[in-house]
Amino acid sequence: MLTRIRSIKQTVEKILRQYPETRDNDRLLMLKVWAVQNPQLRLSDFTFWNFATDFINAEYTDPESIRRARQKLQEEIPELRGRSYHQRHELGIETRYGIKT
Repeated sequence: MLTRIRSIKQTVEKILRQYPETRDNDRLLMLKVWAVQNPQLRLSDFTFWNFATDFINAEYTDPESIRRARQKLQEEIPELRGRSYHQRHELGIETRYGIKT
């Protein structure tokens, strides 16, 4: 389990560095991670049903794990932050303050 967490974090970091557009787009980041995990996703004969079956059978990393890895990496490594990092951070502070009052 710990090895899998480290592996996804390394994969996410590599993608964030290689594709800056993924820094602000978790959906694109997830697709890129899954394409690394299964290069057949890029083939024209790979269908939605193939993907859905593999996804249900946990062949791909959970989307929440990818998002958490991205969030942690952007917290630790400022150069991996996207344009909306500070906006998300400010919104989080406002939301937490609003919930407390």
